[in-house]
Amino acid sequence: LEAQMARGEVDLALMTPQSAPPGLRARHLFDERYVLIGRRKHPRLRDGLTVAEFAALEQVVVSLDGGGFVTPVDSALAALGYKRNVVLSAASFLFVPEIVSNSDFVALVPERLVRGSANKFEVMDCPFPVEGFAVGMVWHERGHGHSGQRWIR
Repeated sequence: LEAQMARGEVDLALMTPQSAPPGLRARHLFDERYVLIGRRKHPRLRDGLTVAEFAALEQVVVSLDGGGFVTPVDSALAALGYKRNVVLSAASFLFVPEIVSNSDFVALVPERLVRGSANKFEVMDCPFPVEGFAVGMVWHERGHGHSGQRWIR
């Protein structure tokens, strides 16, 4: 990414701060949290869901590195003595709402992904603390003074 930006092929990128190359300029944009989603009238989703009930649900996870079935949520669950029932791994959060809306699968997704779609899903807090993530914008020094890029930033 840094080389692409240096060549002018990419002007800006959105990413988590920890994945940003150290040679790029960065600005924090927002903090995101995860919410649990399932299809409307899901037979097992309800307020007051216990950790055990959550772990037993058939779940979709997102593996950004391709095909993994273990995420930091699984580590948090293991610390509580539970193992999640993961049945599907998707390559992007963008696929998850469609999968969930047409099945009894559930998923933890970034809240902004389903904001405004609450009438399509059951949306609730996870029954145990799940760490969210920060989203930032990065750019190369090469475009730092460019008026169009300054306007976007």
